[in-house]
Amino acid sequence: MSSETVLRQILLVTDGCSNVGSDPVRAAKTGISRGISTSVIGIVDDGSLGEQGKREAYEIAEAGGGMCRIISVADLSMTMQMVTRQTMQLTLQQVVNEELRNLIGKPTDELAPDVRTKVAAMVDTMAEESELHMALVIDVSASMASKMASVREAVRDMEFGLKARSGRYHLYVFTYPSAYSMSADEHVLEDQSGSIADILAHIRPAGNTPTGPALLAAIDRLLASFVERGKEDAGGHMRDYVV
Repeated sequence: MSSETVLRQILLVTDGCSNVGSDPVRAAKTGISRGISTSVIGIVDDGSLGEQGKREAYEIAEAGGGMCRIISVADLSMTMQMVTRQTMQLTLQQVVNEELRNLIGKPTDELAPDVRTKVAAMVDTMAEESELHMALVIDVSASMASKMASVREAVRDMEFGLKARSGRYHLYVFTYPSAYSMSADEHVLEDQSGSIADILAHIRPAGNTPTGPALLAAIDRLLASFVERGKEDAGGHMRDYVV
């Protein structure tokens, strides 16, 4: 296995159903076909719209090769960090299984128990040390107004968690709907000592829910980030194992 692993993943935070633009499930399929997994945290309400939102959240995560968690607002901060790490471990396990099939013709679950334990420990280490390129996609449609304070605090906690990792990371944050188009706005810190949470404090939730276009914007950004990273490699070669 390559000495470096680069993980690319999307974490979508939403409370409802996509109601405008392209199909988010198809967008998630596009992402996984390009090596980008999509996980979903659903903060959905009760009633028929809540049930529809749950179904969509699970379908997006399944299509995107990621995880789905349906939660209350109070659990958002802990869940955001947990899903980020578990998605990394899931993706890394898939990489390890593929490597093992190529090397010895069997996946992890067919190994002896003591060997499986060593592989699990290796995956944990890789999750801590691997370089992470992550797009956080946040629904700021009108129905999210009462939830934004919790979202901001969860994002702040997530940033602290990412900074505590030993591996490098790049965090790209998108909110949708865009203030300027039927897609998403990307937010960039001018001062690296600041927090994305502070930027989110100035956003006023409004409008519809173009989840599909927002996911496609995040996929495009993650693909571009890898191309940019590859150009920085000596001789222009992209040597890292990308998942």
